[in-house]
Amino acid sequence: MNVKIIEYILLCIIFYLIGSIPAAYLFLKYKTGKDITKEGSGNSGALNTLQVSGSKSAGFTVLVLDLLKGFIPSYLLFRVVDLPLEFVFIPVVLLVAGHNFSVWLGFKGGRGLATAAGICLAVSPVILLIWVVLFIISYGIYRNVHFGNIVATVILPLFVYVSKPILENLDNLAVRNFEMYFSFVTVLCLIVMLKHIGPFFELIKDAKKHKTKN
Repeated sequence: MNVKIIEYILLCIIFYLIGSIPAAYLFLKYKTGKDITKEGSGNSGALNTLQVSGSKSAGFTVLVLDLLKGFIPSYLLFRVVDLPLEFVFIPVVLLVAGHNFSVWLGFKGGRGLATAAGICLAVSPVILLIWVVLFIISYGIYRNVHFGNIVATVILPLFVYVSKPILENLDNLAVRNFEMYFSFVTVLCLIVMLKHIGPFFELIKDAKKHKTKN
């Protein structure tokens, strides 16, 4: 096997393990002694940290840690080492996969939004901005965080696809290789959506209950 292939596989494994670092679990365990995977939604992320601890500062700390977990490795690989998106694609996506399915938590984890946001901040801030705007609009419609996350994450790849002419004027990545750019956004959103299947069905149940009451 080519040495470069082995090095790339090792890089992917390292990025997955970095993504797997359970910031919420470690932080809450240290602060309160609680196991976040057995509290609240069982989700190892900023929102559940906030709900379980009742502390905004705790939720914000975990949010920043998860965001940096995506941003720093991606920035180093993409901006400092200056590798092309074709090379960076798989390792950075594995950061989110590691966060969502952490080897340290028995392949449990968070929903990947903060880590994905950190990656986008490093690779394509334009995509992050669009994602945030879509979330704000979606959240404003239903006033539910999960609804906002789901709608924004589903719409983002579609928005990117139909906005190709505009994005090619805003983001150099889109100019260089739009197909890879679109694939990167789509895969990132798919991994995030895998952990929003539960909340999606909960929203449907709530909607049915509300309809029945009316």
